[in-house]
Amino acid sequence: MGSPRRVHHQIHHPRSPPLTPGKTHALISSVHRRGATLLLPDGTEADVRIPGRLFLGWIPATGDRVVVDGAADKPGTIRLAGVEPRRNTLERATGDGGTQVIAANIDVALVFVSLRDPALRRGFVDRCLAAAAWHGIESLVAVNKIDLAAEGDDEVLHDLAQDCARAGAGCLGISCRDGSGTDALRRMLEGRTVVMSGPSGAGKTSLARLLGGRDDLLTGSVSLRTGKGRHTTVGARMIPLGGGTILIDTPGLRVFPIDQIPADRLHECFREFAPHSPFCRFRDCRHGAEPECGVRAAVERGEVSAVRYESYLELFAELSEA
Repeated sequence: MGSPRRVHHQIHHPRSPPLTPGKTHALISSVHRRGATLLLPDGTEADVRIPGRLFLGWIPATGDRVVVDGAADKPGTIRLAGVEPRRNTLERATGDGGTQVIAANIDVALVFVSLRDPALRRGFVDRCLAAAAWHGIESLVAVNKIDLAAEGDDEVLHDLAQDCARAGAGCLGISCRDGSGTDALRRMLEGRTVVMSGPSGAGKTSLARLLGGRDDLLTGSVSLRTGKGRHTTVGARMIPLGGGTILIDTPGLRVFPIDQIPADRLHECFREFAPHSPFCRFRDCRHGAEPECGVRAAVERGEVSAVRYESYLELFAELSEA
């Protein structure tokens, strides 16, 4: 089964001009009220205003690829000349019933969680994997704080890695504190644009500092009163890590929304269901309480993770009520 891809509303981008002298490609590193900060090819950044008349219908997002003219060494001369079509986007719902693009043009969705402090929540991981699968983005799960592992945690990590493999996602354990596994993670992300999502307190900003060698990134902490992380990062922003790798750091997400996925297509985001769904009695089986369900039978045989299946049922119920 191929990766499901959402059909996005088509935005009519202004045609990008040819790269004549004085023009170059750039990436939107972050978005702010008055415009955006660009990441230029030489690694420098420049602020730019968004001319509303020229770019009507386009709301900039971190990761957008644009064409600019002007000189980077002359403040105020950089101007937008065009916008490239997006390859993909990662979105979340807004309070007014709309959607907000978190990031665009993503190679890898890095689901960054911690083994402890705060505790690993499989439901959160499966939600992120489903969202990434729906948008056709490759997923990688990184579990931080393995240096805090206690008895039984090795089995927890083994089961998670096995379930991720069946779902078509990568998985590895790391420790930002002592550096374990970070070299392997760096190799897996080399030369790619990565969006990183995860709960507050998992160590996302610490990872960005470790991989990027940046000392100017703030590090949050876990509240002793609630056990939940305090927010540090305010908005999505690009962090060049060297070697062509760009990390898109996002605000700590306590809940990763999946409400763009129709309930009757959620099963497409659980890749391991595909070999078993042809054995369902009903062609439109939703793999719940229907009789003679091939997916449920596979769960009973241990061929599909019971934990992942429970996550599917919970997400299906949530989407069905929306």
